[in-house]
Amino acid sequence: MSTAAKKWYKLDNAAKIYPAVRTRTWSGNFRVSATLKEDVDPVILQAALDDIRKRIVNLNLELKKGLFWYFFEETDRPVYVQPDTHDPCGRIGGRHNNEMPYRVCYYRGRIAIEVFHALADGTGGMIFLRSLLARYIELKYHEKIPEYRDIILCSSEFDEEELEDAFKRYARFRTIKSRKELHGYHFQSEELPDNEISVITGIIPFDKIHEKSKEYSVTVTEYIVSLMINAFMTAQSESNTRVERPIKVSVPINLRKIYSSKTLRNFALFINPGIEPRYGEFTFREITEEVHHFMRMNNKEKYLNAIMCKNLSDEMSPIVRAIPLGIKNIAMYIAFKMYGETLVSSTFSNLGRIDLPDEMEKYVDRVQFMLGRFMNGMPSAAATSYQGNMYITWTSGKEDKKVEREFFTSLVKAGVPVLIESNCL
Repeated sequence: MSTAAKKWYKLDNAAKIYPAVRTRTWSGNFRVSATLKEDVDPVILQAALDDIRKRIVNLNLELKKGLFWYFFEETDRPVYVQPDTHDPCGRIGGRHNNEMPYRVCYYRGRIAIEVFHALADGTGGMIFLRSLLARYIELKYHEKIPEYRDIILCSSEFDEEELEDAFKRYARFRTIKSRKELHGYHFQSEELPDNEISVITGIIPFDKIHEKSKEYSVTVTEYIVSLMINAFMTAQSESNTRVERPIKVSVPINLRKIYSSKTLRNFALFINPGIEPRYGEFTFREITEEVHHFMRMNNKEKYLNAIMCKNLSDEMSPIVRAIPLGIKNIAMYIAFKMYGETLVSSTFSNLGRIDLPDEMEKYVDRVQFMLGRFMNGMPSAAATSYQGNMYITWTSGKEDKKVEREFFTSLVKAGVPVLIESNCL
């Protein structure tokens, strides 16, 4: 790609914070992965990656530093698949990764894509994975993959909407929503070394957890969030803290389900259901009711649009736009500390049921999603469902696994069988 032919793109509104707050040892990443029934052929995987990069422009973007903002620029830099590591979701960027905002890894039958959140959200990352997987299966097994939702075939036509900043397209600016909230409870424990992350996955029959959620008249996501809140509530009550803080779990809302957009970039907002322990003790049913009603009240287009407008109004201020990037980075870091991880106890992101066409499904054993280590190391969870199983993966930068243990123990006591896998057992 010649220098004259390169295009550049502004980061979307949700992406701007991540380059500003990352450190030499940390960046906001996530991982999506698929485990095949046979070991991965890295030569074919490399060929599949090269092929889909010719079609998916988002996979050819390099992060650049401007005078006022970071931006993405098209690049012809090669991206090489690499063997996986014991501690996933390490920092992305720098010389070792050519400042490319993602990496592709393999181990035995597993293919994983780790994505810097400046490039995409979980939905976008899962589309990258499905598309890479489709091309790999085409090359490896000579299958003809049909057109299928959330899979981009190499033969398909490029759609400009894949690169759009959908926040700017749909924000109405009729009103804005304040970010003010009380700071949430943070689980205290010794920190793991900067380059380490604990990963604990619970494999659960989906019908069992769905049946249990129906007993409480809530969705599966609401049931899991309630279990998480209950686990943090137990941890706080057993600690020596003098002041009980709110326990809130941040839940990303995929705005593509509300607005019509094919964007592969970030297009999600967060709402924070929780409880206030200072009001008194909460039974588990009371927690589910709090979460259920909060989600019903706040997961609405008008409310979410007001949050979107608040985020965009800061970015679009003429004063903010004129501030040099170095000063912006300091301001965004302070804002991140005030309105980011500080407000909540944890995060739960559920990508839902992952469907693949028959031509792919017969080769794939599981599909998983995990969040990278958070800056403050807080234990957080992510989930997918595939072929009748739900995979709930906890990641943490903490030594103590009290919260994760309480969460899975509560599931087992409720009659939901759980098979545990971990990199730290």
